[in-house]
Amino acid sequence: MNTAPETSIGRDAAGPIRLMLRDHQSTTGPIDGAWWPRTDQPMTELHQLVHAVGPRIGKLARLGFDWNAAESGTETEPGSRIMHLVGSNGAALALLVVPAATEAPAARSQMRWAAGKPRVQDPAPAETAADGPRPLAQL
Repeated sequence: MNTAPETSIGRDAAGPIRLMLRDHQSTTGPIDGAWWPRTDQPMTELHQLVHAVGPRIGKLARLGFDWNAAESGTETEPGSRIMHLVGSNGAALALLVVPAATEAPAARSQMRWAAGKPRVQDPAPAETAADGPRPLAQL
């Protein structure tokens, strides 16, 4: 049984990158995907991220952050943090950065939203199970 936490706040990044992108051929939305770093120091994982998106954008040419995207009126999740990656081939990605301390179910839901995939519904409490599953609340 694996008892390791989903995130490792304050520790070295270990494990595969947690990245979900929209399908390359799909119509893009305001966000192209999401990245869920494993630590509270995402810059320590940046090399792994750049390597993972390389096939899509080529060599990284520019990197920018918009930690106030939700306040600027864009159609992103409330309180979102957006990372912009621009590649040498002219391609660009806007990634939702999910905070490392986010609980796994909420993080996965945010990542699915950002990648344009349907969100998984959370199970209903036993007392309301007869009403069927409830959609996840907007995070």
